[in-house]
Parts: sequence; C-alpha cells; structure tokens
Amino acid sequence: MAASRGVDNWNKNWRGQGNISTSVKVNSATIYEEDGSRSTAVLTKGLPVTYLDKQSAIHTRVAIQVGQSVYLTNIDNLQKPQSLGRVDLKPQAFGLAGVGLTLSTYLSKVKSAIESRNDIKGDLKDYLLDLVKQVEFGSNSVTGYNLSELPMGSILSDFGEVLGPIFCIKSGLAKFNLGVNQSSTIFFPTAGAEPLLDYFIKTSMNTYKISAKAKGTSNTLKMNSLVPPLLSDNTLRERYQNTLEFRLMQTINNNTINMGAILGCSLIGMISQNAVATVSGLRGNGALLSDNAKVQFQNLISNDSRLRRKKNITLRNIAYLCEKNLVEYTKRTMVSQRLTNIVKDILNNEIFFVKMNIDNGVPRFTISSTSDRSISNLHFRNKNGYDSTSDKLGFKL
Repeated sequence: MAASRGVDNWNKNWRGQGNISTSVKVNSATIYEEDGSRSTAVLTKGLPVTYLDKQSAIHTRVAIQVGQSVYLTNIDNLQKPQSLGRVDLKPQAFGLAGVGLTLSTYLSKVKSAIESRNDIKGDLKDYLLDLVKQVEFGSNSVTGYNLSELPMGSILSDFGEVLGPIFCIKSGLAKFNLGVNQSSTIFFPTAGAEPLLDYFIKTSMNTYKISAKAKGTSNTLKMNSLVPPLLSDNTLRERYQNTLEFRLMQTINNNTINMGAILGCSLIGMISQNAVATVSGLRGNGALLSDNAKVQFQNLISNDSRLRRKKNITLRNIAYLCEKNLVEYTKRTMVSQRLTNIVKDILNNEIFFVKMNIDNGVPRFTISSTSDRSISNLHFRNKNGYDSTSDKLGFKL
C-alpha cells in the first residue's frame, strides 16, 4: 500500500469538500499564475495556504490562496487534510458567540473548550493551550512543536480570532487610552451577523469594533458591509447616494460578480449600454459571447493580449477585463479621494484591525485603526481571475 497521489489524492481528500486550510508540503513548490504562466514566487515548506475547491479544475493545477494572492500548483505539493486534522478553530466552535464575557471568564471558557473537545488532541491541544498562555502572560517562547504537522493555516486565521481579544485587553488597545481593562467584556456576534467585524470589546462607556486579520492578508472592506450602513443613515444617504462613486459601490454590491463589474464599467462610461445589453441574459462564468457582443466589447478585447486572439470569449473573460479597468479607474487621485471620504464616513473611525503572525511558534500581534492616517488612497481590490471568481470587488486598505 502506498499513500494516494495525483488524481487519486485529489478525489479522495480534497475535491468537492470546500476550501481547506492547509500548508505547503515541499520546499520550493512549483507554482503558476492564474493565467497559466510559471510564477517567480517561492512557496516554502510549512507555509500556510488555503486550497480553493471551486477554482480547482484539475489535480495538477489546483488553486491555492496565499495571503491575498491566488496561485496554481500540483495537489501533491499540499499537506493532506487528514494529516493536519480538520478541526474547526473559529470562535463559534468554542462556544464564544452571542454572549458578553469578561477576560477571566473568556480565558476559562477557551481553556475548558480546548481541554474538553474530542477533536482537539495531542500536540494540537497542547499548542493551543500554550498559545493562550503566551498571549495571557507574555512568555517569550513556545517550543517543542513540529509546526508543519499542525494546521497552521487554521490556527493563524481562525484561532487568531480567539487569541485577539486577549491581546486587545491585556495590551493591544492600551496605547489608544480607551479605558479598556480587565473588566471590559468581549462579544463575538453569531456567524454572519457582522460581515465587516469579527468581535467587539465593550467598556462601561463605549463599544469598540475589531476586525481580525492573519499575516499576509490585507485589510479588505466588502461592499455588503459598506453600502447598507450608508443607505440606513439619513445624513450619509443624502450626502452620497447620488455621487458617481457611491453609485459605483452600489452597482457592485447589488449585482452578481460578473454583471456588477460590467455594469460598473458602463456607469463610468468605459463601455456602452448596448454592450451591456448583449450579455445581460448570460449566466455562468463559461457563457459564450455572441459575435455581436464581441463587437460591442472590442475596445476592451483589442487591448488585452490574451483575449484579442481568442475565438471563444466568455462572460467571465469580459467581466475580468471590466474589473481590471475599474481597479485602475479607482486609483485615479480624485476618485480615490472621494471613495476614501465615503468609506471613512461610513466607518466613522471606529474599527481596529488586529493582525496576528506566528514567529517560530510564538504569536505576534499588530494593531491599527481606521482613524490612523494610513487609511487613505482607497481603491478597488480584485481577487478574481480570467476564468474564475472568488468575490466581488472590495476596497484594499
């Protein structure tokens, strides 16, 4: 008997099982860009990545997310899920959602959950407990673990949310002089209740919003967390609802990934309404454009080295070109400035970004706020490819 490899490995352990947090299995794994060209990026053994199931079409070119970038690689370059233990490390899995907890109660609940859960065993259990103690007491080392055998992707992105409130109360928010102390309470909303935020820290006077991030991920704001709050605020709605910039945000939010980008390009005058009409009835990434549609989009197609010689052009191909153009449009100085003003008014300078990294097994945190002057020059961010979709356009901070 031998360990499954290739297509057998893909079908048995990965395919159809959703996105999976894993890590790179080999040093200097060969990877490719989304367009199929060989990438110059280097992925080292043990690097946390996420396998993207819907974007993976063949075992020799499965899609993986590394920070904010998506690459393609052979499935055998990734640690198998069962080797890592497919364990849910999100705060909700520890019973932390929907109730306010003081730090002492929170710590007790987290430690008790780690100890009692049957799916957390051996080195994983010991390592999670050591991480909690390290953030609580500030010891300098966490040693004796083979991190390549642990689900570091999930620990970084999911358990990092569990550790974040401890950091915030013990030290992270202290520099902001907000009155956060041991009596402050931690509150995780139920899953999906707050699309922009991960948890709150509440004092006797104020509630502070926290967005948790793992190292390598950018602070990204999605349209569905920005458009509804503006429309529900009478002052902001009156100020911005008729501006081109907000109408563009609303167009992205209110439509599918593909049509949002296409309609957005029409809104800013890059393509005609006639062009939009030729694709408005198409559904799915692979839907083919008619000859008439290709004529209507010729200005975009002719300027793209990949598509100008392609006979069959899909809805996704055209939407990707529209996304690229929208990203560049929002980088224009005046457009970016107006978008930044809208987003800042929506956020009202109340969100703190807590980012965790793990350095030699030890968690390290940084914290910033939307009131920092680093929140400027906002523009759209695209996580999609020519043939695949990940999410609607959002803002990269």
